[in-house]
Amino acid sequence: MSFPKDKRWVEKKYLSWVKDLPCSNCKIEDGTVVPHHLKHRLSPFSGGTGYKASDWLVMPLCHRCHTNAHNGDKDVLDWQHVFIFDTLRLAFNEGILGYNGDRSYKPK
Repeated sequence: MSFPKDKRWVEKKYLSWVKDLPCSNCKIEDGTVVPHHLKHRLSPFSGGTGYKASDWLVMPLCHRCHTNAHNGDKDVLDWQHVFIFDTLRLAFNEGILGYNGDRSYKPK
C-alpha cells in the first residue's frame, strides 16, 4: 500500500512551547527537554526516509528519554501516541492551538 506524502505542518512557535513542558515519559523538568517528532511507529504519519513528521506530532522528551527513543526503547516508543495526544490536549486547553475557521489549526 502506498501513501502520498502530506504537506508537513511546520511551526517553530509550537515547538518552542513544547520544549518548555515537562518530559512526557519521566516528567522531569531539567532544562534538557526537546520536542521529539513521532518516530518508528504509525507510518505514514511518522515520516519516512528523508521525511520528518509534522510538528503537531511532537511530544516533550528530556535528553535521556529522547536518546532512549532514538535507540529503540519500547518503553518510550510504544507510548508516543499517548504523549502526543496529551501534548495536543494541553495545547488546545491552554489556547496554544486553536481552530481558525478555514479548516486549519495554527498557534494563536
